[in-house]
Amino acid sequence: MLAYLRYALTSAFFAASVGCLALWWKNDRFIFCDYVGTTHQFGIRAEAGFADVYLLTLDNSPRNRGWFVNAGPIFSPPWFSYGLSVQGNFGSDADGVYFPLWYPALVFALAGVACLRLGRRFTLRSAIIATTVVAGLLGMAVGL
Repeated sequence: MLAYLRYALTSAFFAASVGCLALWWKNDRFIFCDYVGTTHQFGIRAEAGFADVYLLTLDNSPRNRGWFVNAGPIFSPPWFSYGLSVQGNFGSDADGVYFPLWYPALVFALAGVACLRLGRRFTLRSAIIATTVVAGLLGMAVGL
């Protein structure tokens, strides 16, 4: 039974990785996915190979609540192109954080591989490999 759960979790991680790679590949399009609640609005914006995750506090309760999705081609330069040249590829703004879409694709793929290896015996070699991968991911985030 645990093997089925492990494979289901691995499949979900690999599907999320492929989804991020597909959004990164189609960088001439945008997609906004927002959830509007009574007091907060949570959203994910993917545009030009980057993602922006944000959480807004609403002043008053909106009339329309729920999920909203908008997608289409990009006609003008992205809104964040100036900020990237000043702040870098990873960062935070007033509402949330932004990052290139290849980064969560890599993290989800590595999490999927880790789920597959979860049932096997833990060794010093796997600890060294995991430490190297985490150091590499942190190094990319700091360097870019």
